[in-house]
Amino acid sequence: MDGPGELLNTKIHGYDYKFMHVQQSQERQPTWCKVPAMREQLQNYKFVVFVDADTIFPYLHLPLEWLFNYWNINPETLIALARDPEDPINNDDRGRTYLNTGFVIAQQSPRTEELFKAWDECSNGIQYPSCVRWTYNWPHEQAAFGSHIRYDFNRSQDVKVLSCAEANGCPEAAHMGCMGRLVRHYWYGKTLVPAAVRESFLQLFVPPLHELFLQEYGLVAE
Repeated sequence: MDGPGELLNTKIHGYDYKFMHVQQSQERQPTWCKVPAMREQLQNYKFVVFVDADTIFPYLHLPLEWLFNYWNINPETLIALARDPEDPINNDDRGRTYLNTGFVIAQQSPRTEELFKAWDECSNGIQYPSCVRWTYNWPHEQAAFGSHIRYDFNRSQDVKVLSCAEANGCPEAAHMGCMGRLVRHYWYGKTLVPAAVRESFLQLFVPPLHELFLQEYGLVAE
């Protein structure tokens, strides 16, 4: 997780928070570093939830367990990602929409390790020769997953596809079908993140303060 909102979320619900400084390789585009970072953390945790710096949880009172249950993250689920907006630029070579890597839920298992190993090594071109093009070309590790990995890990429960309306985008991107009802990824406007974080804080603290005010209203100190 990344950012002040995610830090507060972990403190509220008792999760471990890792702000990771990953050694970036000059051999591929920097966003690739999230893949080995998640793979490493899965050695120590049953679940790893990764978010980009421009991704927030708008409702901090909701625990991840609630989201897992709502999205039916079950013991057979290896990884969960949200669908990107429906647009030809977001399609792989087979015409399927990419899954966005700005918010990832990964569950530890031997098969998950196989998935992350294949994903991490995709750009070396050994197992997937055409994956070399995603070493530096946009959308990098996201295209590697969408063009190659998801086709090899294709059991019905392997990859959980989350709705773009619920787990990608933001209210300002609602016209694209991605309004981030439960998880917001501000690729549409990164400058909107500070205001969104402030709003999530207010959503958490103002209702109980208002309730306290109503309870105390009318009391007069003598």
